Amino acid sequence: MSPPNEEENQIFVQQILNELAHTAYACSDLTKLSGGTANFLYRGTLLKPLEKDTDAKAAQTVVIKHSTNYVAINRNFPLDVTRCLFEESMLHALDGVSHTIITPSGPALVTTPRLYMFDRDTYTQVHEDFHEATDLITILQSANVDQILPESSRQSVGYAFGSWLRFFHKWTSEPTQATLRERVGPNKGMRHLKCLITYDSFIEILERHPETIEGHKETLEAVRTTMKYEFERPPTEGDELRGLIHGDFWAGNVLLPGSSWQEAQQSSQDPHKLFIIDWENAQFGHRAVDIGGMLADLYERKHFRNVDGSVPIMQGFIQGYGPMSEELAFSAAIHAGVHLICWYYRRNRNDPLPFPLPKVLAALILGRDFILRGWAKDKKWFEGSVLAPLFPQNK
Repeated sequence: MSPPNEEENQIFVQQILNELAHTAYACSDLTKLSGGTANFLYRGTLLKPLEKDTDAKAAQTVVIKHSTNYVAINRNFPLDVTRCLFEESMLHALDGVSHTIITPSGPALVTTPRLYMFDRDTYTQVHEDFHEATDLITILQSANVDQILPESSRQSVGYAFGSWLRFFHKWTSEPTQATLRERVGPNKGMRHLKCLITYDSFIEILERHPETIEGHKETLEAVRTTMKYEFERPPTEGDELRGLIHGDFWAGNVLLPGSSWQEAQQSSQDPHKLFIIDWENAQFGHRAVDIGGMLADLYERKHFRNVDGSVPIMQGFIQGYGPMSEELAFSAAIHAGVHLICWYYRRNRNDPLPFPLPKVLAALILGRDFILRGWAKDKKWFEGSVLAPLFPQNK
């Protein structure tokens, strides 16, 4: 089913304006934001700028996120609205937590948006707005990518959010974060959804093109059974492979300032900034989900759109995350394969394939091989693949 029509959208907008009218976040207007499929996202122009903000100057705008019990672009797709309660817990815990990384092209500061307000009755959130920031996917696919993200800086960008992800995985495992784990770990709605759109789907997708699965179905079913258990097992303590994860870690949830990475560093001693957004999928899970999901998402840009800049970002991301056990590396490769295959369903399924069939089949076969070779722990094969940095030869 189609998303709400224009009249219904205007009703949403007016309801939100009325809801905020008597708060410090009263807005004169709302502008619908692109990106994201689950929630209704708007940028609100504040009637009165915020006097206290993380920046030196008062904030003129905020981001408003309104959640419902269905997907914003498809009212027939139910979605657990309690997801925003877990996002609230994560954003409050992350408020004031930042991570500075020394990258090959200078220091970088990675942070998350502040949650200014959350109405638990209407499921409306008011977030800090990074007004001049753009998501990494948009930058990579833009005509001026070389100006915003010069070739020499791309590995550093990946290194920055790879290092941040390692920091986040370790930080959420600290004894001081026990309460956070208790609050966010049981995000069963999003755990179920993540399993549904990955391990519950990838074999079905391959079966649409039998040549991609012939002779491999039994092994792939064993992988599915084993990996699905990761979404069912209860949260545990003291496991280096599992813990709180972002749950939707892809390049669309990494924001960069609109100015050139290189120019910003030359003109100021301030570190480059990156922002990690969209925390409603935070959950207990295998850390390979975050690692493999990002790698597959970046590779999709290279495979389908010939975005060469995504490959050095992948390399920097793995380097930034740092040493990982072979068990984690093979699991990340398996999840990268599943995520790559499930690209097939991350589009309108009623539309024709957006790319030529040979290119689509090549992606499905590569994803399948990531799964099979990861399951077989075939390190030698990976050393000749785009995921080679997961398996440094000196280990």
